[in-house]
Amino acid sequence: MKIAQVVSTYPPYRGGMGMVAFEYTKHLRSLGHHVHVYTPRYACKEVDEDSKYIHRLTCFGSLGNAGFIPSLAMRLSGFDIIHLHYPFFGGAEPVILRKCLQKNQRLILTYHMDVVGTGWKGRFFDMHRRMLFPWIIERCDRIFVSSQEYAKTSRLQAFPHLASRIEIHPFGVDTQRFFPGDEQVIRKKWNIPPNSLVLLFVGGLDRAHYFKGLSILLDVLAQIHDLPWYMFVVGDGDLQATYEKQARINNLDDRVFFVGNIEEEEKPSYYRSAQIHVFPSIDRSESFGLVALEAGATGIPTIASDLPGVNSFVKHEQTGLLIHPGDAQMLKQALEKLIINPSLAKQLGTHARRSIEQYFTWPSLIDRLEASYENCLNKQSVSAN
Repeated sequence: MKIAQVVSTYPPYRGGMGMVAFEYTKHLRSLGHHVHVYTPRYACKEVDEDSKYIHRLTCFGSLGNAGFIPSLAMRLSGFDIIHLHYPFFGGAEPVILRKCLQKNQRLILTYHMDVVGTGWKGRFFDMHRRMLFPWIIERCDRIFVSSQEYAKTSRLQAFPHLASRIEIHPFGVDTQRFFPGDEQVIRKKWNIPPNSLVLLFVGGLDRAHYFKGLSILLDVLAQIHDLPWYMFVVGDGDLQATYEKQARINNLDDRVFFVGNIEEEEKPSYYRSAQIHVFPSIDRSESFGLVALEAGATGIPTIASDLPGVNSFVKHEQTGLLIHPGDAQMLKQALEKLIINPSLAKQLGTHARRSIEQYFTWPSLIDRLEASYENCLNKQSVSAN
């Protein structure tokens, strides 16, 4: 099959949509499919050289991770399937124009998340949802969602007549890279005592990832300063200096270490250096959470916000602990519970690894994706399951 993955961000930019497109591309190409990636050039200016199948296109105006790329309408000619990762403002519209020009070309849309915003961004999102989104979603041959929970509660519910086009496609994790262990090298690098309890936060520190909840987490940590913990913050972005200042104001300089952006090869070592992963996202912009899968594969539990999609893997008191989004008191209680009782954290982490092995490994999920592509090409019907 000839497949185009169209996505607003792509590695080495750190973000869930780009990582999903990366994994799809890697696995599908290994199976012999002709897969190309189309993504904005602005999303990763630091890239020096890409593989020939990755195309970073010039934007005519961009804002954050949105950029208008009219050339997509013509660049996507010749593919059997176009797989659009949504939201992609400025990219989705030319893709739909392409669909109008070539109706026999199959269009699959992965609905990653509801877009949430305030102020002028909120007004723009609302206008797009009312005026353009119906035009986009109606023209998709298939709509993929990462979990049944998110599908049932997302804005897709405004289109009940499209239910037969919806399929559930969870995201996965590489269990050969992310596996349990005790990583002492990382702790030594940051001068953390060998037997200390380490927390881990992994996420973008830019404005596009405002919803990750790091600010709330830093305030909560200041309230449990007397407990024995350290924390790594993995990620970078234009808000990093703001978070570092907040940590200094809260007297957390010697406990919270801002690691910055790290190579993908290093990431599993940071998970293995920790006992607890913290994932306190504040709204529905967080729809699944690959980092929770990575933590689970490494055998550590996640304290996460109880959001649709996130709770499809993080099960309360089974693979982690769930809190109400933005609830600082619940976050504090959850942290205290696992810090004071490390044996419980270890037990939850063991269960998390088992769940990953059963439901979230890439090979089985790619088989499912490949079958869906073939069914779409053959115009076979689907249902929301």
